[in-house]
Amino acid sequence: MLGGHRQEYFGRLRVDASRLYGRIMRQCQSCWMPLTTKKAGDCRGTEADGSRSSKWCSLCYVNGKFVDPDCTVDEMIRIVDTALRRDGARFPFRWMARRQIPTLERWC
Repeated sequence: MLGGHRQEYFGRLRVDASRLYGRIMRQCQSCWMPLTTKKAGDCRGTEADGSRSSKWCSLCYVNGKFVDPDCTVDEMIRIVDTALRRDGARFPFRWMARRQIPTLERWC
């Protein structure tokens, strides 16, 4: 680990999964989606008290509960891979998502 950030390797290319384009990205700890984006804005889920979650996105977590509490890590990987493929993501990014999802807080 360098500087406290998890490293993944793709061939000879080292990819720092928590940094993208030189800035720290905060991802959902269930599906790895960015919690904020330029295009969509604030994508954080909500806690039971209505406040924004610091760990979970709005697709996974609403009103303090997971949208699909019975979802398994393998199902989440398939859901995310399908969404990324539909959105035109290339293989290296989809590969990285498949590697990262099992390491997220919800699945550890």
